[in-house]
Amino acid sequence: MTTQGAHEDLAYLKSLAESGANAPLIGGRYLLLWGGLSVLATIAHGLVLEGILPLATRNVGVIWMVYGLVGGITSAFLGRGLAGKPGARSAANRVSRAAWMTVGIGIFAYVLSLVFWTAVFNTPVVLFDSILTIAFFGYGFAFSVTAALSGLRWLYGPALLSGIAAIITPVLYGTSELYFLSAAAIALSAVLPGLKMIAHEPKTLT
Repeated sequence: MTTQGAHEDLAYLKSLAESGANAPLIGGRYLLLWGGLSVLATIAHGLVLEGILPLATRNVGVIWMVYGLVGGITSAFLGRGLAGKPGARSAANRVSRAAWMTVGIGIFAYVLSLVFWTAVFNTPVVLFDSILTIAFFGYGFAFSVTAALSGLRWLYGPALLSGIAAIITPVLYGTSELYFLSAAAIALSAVLPGLKMIAHEPKTLT
């Protein structure tokens, strides 16, 4: 590598670091939306398993269909106006968006694979409980990446909590407690951070 090439690489790394350092994060509204919906859906799922909600266990997928539909439609509206936020194009925000999108696509693909294997090969339905484990590991990944690039070390808190939840959830497969515990973990690791991000979100540029 030539001296000029080394200088160019260092300049690029410096600009990347500076674009991410102290950049205001603007994804709090999405955390609040999907975290809030996840809390409601997991509680509803647990109540169905407890026989409190008048819905047959085999039809519990309806809850998650509504969850995905409401979340998808609402996300489209939430995206409006973000382009005018200071720091919207920063490395921290761009990488955070990519990380969360990757997590979302991964969870969706995993759900589809379970639906396929269950329908075709009669795979045990209890495997659907593992979606929560996958989701929590995804949360931990996305929070860790965002924390590392944005410099907001407090984001390692929800990342750690998500990791702990992912480790605990397999013990509770097949129980309603799995969903109630997950609702509490999501509220702490997604809803509260989302509210904090919104509180520190910069005003839209005029």
